Amino acid sequence: MVNVAVIGCGYWGPNLIRNFNQIKLTNVVSVCDLDVSKMEAIKKNYPFVKTTSNYLDLLEDPNVDAIVIALPVARHYQIARDALLHNKHVLVEKPLVASVKEAEDLIRIANKNKKVLMVDHTFEYAQAINKIKSIIESGELGDIYYIKAEWLNLGLLQPDVNVVWDLATHISSIVSYVTGLNPISLSAQAGAYIREDNEEIAHLFLRFPKRITAYLTVSWLEPKKTRSLTIVGSKKMLAYNLMNEEEQIKIFDKGVDITKDIEDKRQFRINYRYGSIYIPFIEKVEPLKEMCTHFADCIINNKVPRSDGLSGLNVVRILEAAQHSIENNGTEIKLDQINFNSGNDGIK
Repeated sequence: MVNVAVIGCGYWGPNLIRNFNQIKLTNVVSVCDLDVSKMEAIKKNYPFVKTTSNYLDLLEDPNVDAIVIALPVARHYQIARDALLHNKHVLVEKPLVASVKEAEDLIRIANKNKKVLMVDHTFEYAQAINKIKSIIESGELGDIYYIKAEWLNLGLLQPDVNVVWDLATHISSIVSYVTGLNPISLSAQAGAYIREDNEEIAHLFLRFPKRITAYLTVSWLEPKKTRSLTIVGSKKMLAYNLMNEEEQIKIFDKGVDITKDIEDKRQFRINYRYGSIYIPFIEKVEPLKEMCTHFADCIINNKVPRSDGLSGLNVVRILEAAQHSIENNGTEIKLDQINFNSGNDGIK
């Protein structure tokens, strides 16, 4: 049994508390928040949970094995660092931290103290996303040409980060996870309409190895909630729609084939292929529950998490590069050359 303490009882914290309370491997022993009323609400549902407004109380409690952080991004680094230095395992709500420099420091401390450092990239634990990953790895789609993704809705406008650091975190982790690749370079453009210093819509263009490209759009200003992913391959195409619970994934046996003319090798023949469509069955399992279970399993059995510190670092590198590109009028940024030394300036 892993004793868990959750810091942050706002939007996401209660979901984490609920899941850690439900699974058999963990026990929520304490929660922390500066807002006493939020902790009182938690206390009504979980009367045996201790409450405190000082997170240091949790770090100094020998009964606490793991710290779960569900706070604004700017507070992730310091609290996660303190927890690791107090020999606690750590799970952090996405994104891991606010800069590459901070992520590298947390990974170093976690490795030194032999503690699990994990980031809540929830979609990496979704059945549909893992099905997509297995389809790609099987070669059914052929060579991947490009990926198009849209993560859109009206709100929630975050007070501390722009839309890139909120919604693009999901897509970045998904695309890297299902392809098994990290981008080589990217460029990004964004617009701020409600608040001049905090962009609500952004477009990211990423280049991956093997000539794969990805086009990502994220927005807080759309009338319809959209969570979609299209993967175009040389053999087949895949469409993912999170909002369609019964048909989240569709595989299209469609494509374009080019063959040289037998008589004149300089001429090409274009053939459009229109085949069948099939819908794989996706088991309904709450991704957050899978993520929480995985975190506990990694602690108990000394495993490396699927979304470990390195995974969190790779996503933060994308976000920081995107922010830098936005601030430089869409300049292409090579991710292996990132050295912004921005500290907490990585977010806006």
